[in-house]
Amino acid sequence: MIVDTIYKGHDIHASAWELLEPIGWEAQLHVSWWKAGQKITKSFTLNQVFSTRQDAGRAGLSFAQKWIDDGKPDRSSQT
Repeated sequence: MIVDTIYKGHDIHASAWELLEPIGWEAQLHVSWWKAGQKITKSFTLNQVFSTRQDAGRAGLSFAQKWIDDGKPDRSSQT
């Protein structure tokens, strides 16, 4: 499952990678936004093993949305 969406002015790309040891899926995501005319991207890997690719993708999207809702990043000086 790959999720590309825009949430509160942020581009979110969440994907999942299959792990061989332990067996399962890991969520990886990138959140991008504009600040002072520059595009900034923050990357995350959730250090948790999910049983399905869909679960990992949904967890990545949920993490990114919560991160944004918690006020990160600071966009106060964006242009």
